[in-house]
Amino acid sequence: MALVSEFIPHGAEVGVGLAIQHGHEHYIFFLAGTRHHCTDGEMFYAGIGGHVEPGEDFLACAHREAREEVGVDVDIMSSAVTWHVSHRDEIRQIEVDDGVRPLAVYEMIHPEGTPRAGGIYHLVIYNARLRDLPTDLKRDEVQGVLALTIDQVVLSLERKLTLGELLAEGAILLADTGPIPKSVSLYPIGTARALALIWGENMNTAMHARNGVGR
Repeated sequence: MALVSEFIPHGAEVGVGLAIQHGHEHYIFFLAGTRHHCTDGEMFYAGIGGHVEPGEDFLACAHREAREEVGVDVDIMSSAVTWHVSHRDEIRQIEVDDGVRPLAVYEMIHPEGTPRAGGIYHLVIYNARLRDLPTDLKRDEVQGVLALTIDQVVLSLERKLTLGELLAEGAILLADTGPIPKSVSLYPIGTARALALIWGENMNTAMHARNGVGR
C-alpha cells in the first residue's frame, strides 16, 4: 500500500478539506465569505480547510485551517475506506497506509471567474468533528456555518435550493456574521461536492444491491 501523498502529482496544488460530522444526521460546511467570487443571488458552500503551507503535513493543515476559519479545533478520525475522485468525477477506492487514513482525495477544478480557473486543486479530505461550536468568524472569509443532512448534500448535484428552503428541510445555521438572505441559492464546491459524489455513488450501489442488480 502507498501513502496518500503518492496519489498526488509532484508540485501539484494541494489542500486539506474536512468532512465534519454534527450529531447523527448533519455535516458542517462554511458559507462563502465576501472576498469569494459568487454570482449575484448565489453563494457556494464548502468544507472547512485550505492550502497546505510549505513544511506542513496534511493533519497539521487541517487543525490550523479549522482554528483559522471557525475558531475551533477538530478531532480527526481515520476512515475505513479511502476514495479517489478524479476531475472527471470518476470514483474509485484506493488503498493507503497512512496512520490516519483520509476519506478521499479529490481533484477539484477551480471554477470560472477565479484566479486559477480550470486548474486542478488536489484536496485530501478527512473525517472530523468540531470540538465546540464555531466562533470568531471573519465575514470576508466565512459568512456562516451551515449543517446539512447527507441527503441534502447528495441532492445538491441535481438542484440548487435557497438557504430558506434548506433550513425548512432540516438544515441548521450554526453561526453567521450577520443576516444572510434566505433567498440566496446555495451550491457545493470542493469538499462538499466531493462528498455529494461519494455519498451518491454509495447510495446507488446499495440500492442496486438491494434490487439484485449485477447478480
